[in-house]
Amino acid sequence: MAIDERDIEILDYLELEGPVTLSTLAYKLGKAKSFMWRRIDKLRSLGLINVKKVGGVSIIYRVYDKPAPGVIKIGLLRASEYPYILEFARMLKDMFSSIKIIVYDEAFRLGLDLASNKVQLGMAPVSTLILAHRISSGRVHIVGGGSGGGAYILESKGGGLGHATTMASTMELCAEMHKLEPPRVYKSSGIDILESTLRGETRYGVVWEPYAAIAKTKGLKADPCNTPICCVLGANKSIEASFRHISRLLSKAISESKAKIDNINAYANIIGLEKVIVAKTIESYTFYEDIPRDLIVNIWGSIKASIVPDISLNQVFRED
Repeated sequence: MAIDERDIEILDYLELEGPVTLSTLAYKLGKAKSFMWRRIDKLRSLGLINVKKVGGVSIIYRVYDKPAPGVIKIGLLRASEYPYILEFARMLKDMFSSIKIIVYDEAFRLGLDLASNKVQLGMAPVSTLILAHRISSGRVHIVGGGSGGGAYILESKGGGLGHATTMASTMELCAEMHKLEPPRVYKSSGIDILESTLRGETRYGVVWEPYAAIAKTKGLKADPCNTPICCVLGANKSIEASFRHISRLLSKAISESKAKIDNINAYANIIGLEKVIVAKTIESYTFYEDIPRDLIVNIWGSIKASIVPDISLNQVFRED
């Protein structure tokens, strides 16, 4: 049973707004209750939503055990890192009728959504994907290549201590590899790390491009982390039958992007960053057509430390 744009509109609303009543859903989407109920019955039969009675009122909520038929969502971080993503999405149209790209500011949040099947594919740091694999009981797998490099350590002009980074990410991997001074302060986006470092709240900030380039324009020192690998393609097991073909498509998209990087304006619009700064910083990244297993193995110790760093032992306790 195929689904159409109206079905997807209902699913998207439930993802954003959470459980709602039939009346609320019909009102918010501007549809009659009778029309909406037929759609709900259809989506429920596909296992995409569920309905439960609470005090005599029907509450509708999204179920994430499997993706909607013909629908795929790709998560990626707000970075200069994926100039091949538009070509990859175009290629996926031969497999899926609806493709949506979702941009995240935090790798950890992307990993959680990949684990819960809110997105089926994700360009995410190796550390994030390994953590997602663990917390999802093995439902998230690394299935394709991606990008390396692009990470930098910023140094503040202020007198702060420690460093700012994002959790279970390539930035935290960089902090572990370089043994940056504690305390470690977690932020939820690259711009948060940049602004924190500019204010001198921490001595260091670990960011990715294009935030490092922006930092340089503001007078901050930015040294490359030299992390050989950053984001690779992760996938939820719900689309396991397509893993191999999806991996081949990504490899082809990356290969073609090496020869000519185009559509920079469209890509910059998707990630919400200026075209000039995106075009300038793409060269900071190296692209891998296949899973860079050897590179991952070579820094495995640091990857493990970035998932559960020693610093967590002190931060996890609250005795006040």
